[in-house]
Amino acid sequence: MKNGSKYLILLFMFIAIVSVLFLLNINTNEANEPLVNGNIIQVKNFDLNAKSTNLKTMTEGTIFVEGEKEQINHIKIVAHVEIDPTDWGGVAFYIPDQWSVSSITSSYPEHQSKLKPAEYVSTWKNSSDNSSWRTMIEIGRERDLTANGGGTGTILIDLIPNQKGVTPSESLKIGIEVGSEEKDGKRVMDTDFVEVPVI
Repeated sequence: MKNGSKYLILLFMFIAIVSVLFLLNINTNEANEPLVNGNIIQVKNFDLNAKSTNLKTMTEGTIFVEGEKEQINHIKIVAHVEIDPTDWGGVAFYIPDQWSVSSITSSYPEHQSKLKPAEYVSTWKNSSDNSSWRTMIEIGRERDLTANGGGTGTILIDLIPNQKGVTPSESLKIGIEVGSEEKDGKRVMDTDFVEVPVI
């Protein structure tokens, strides 16, 4: 009987140890699972091309809004751009007043190893109180009005609010423009424009 009790206790301990290891393995697997769209509260797609010209310049992508019901903490803009070789106007994104650009990652122009993508992205600030746009991000735009050869690429723009979170009840739009043309002897940028209502 004593030997039977020992085996029963050993069997019980073995089952307990296996159960604990099994539970630890389940919790470890859950901890290793990636978080998908964790705090995403809004997703907006956009698509714009220079249809008012003969240029093959376009951008398309997605705007991801992160936060909680009461406030927005972060916005990510992921865009594919294609700029016509003869277009000096490129693509521009207009960022609203209460937001700041925290980082920009660009591969434009792709497949051109001698060119540096950082040299084809510029950021401009607007100090006018009459404008709803505070920051403009330009990709492939040449201020000397000379085409830079065009190309394709992917742009990732991270935005953060100037103050602690923005409430979803506030109207929020991102402006996007593409293209350039010469009209009546004047050179004009942003031949095509759209506002994307993010909220």
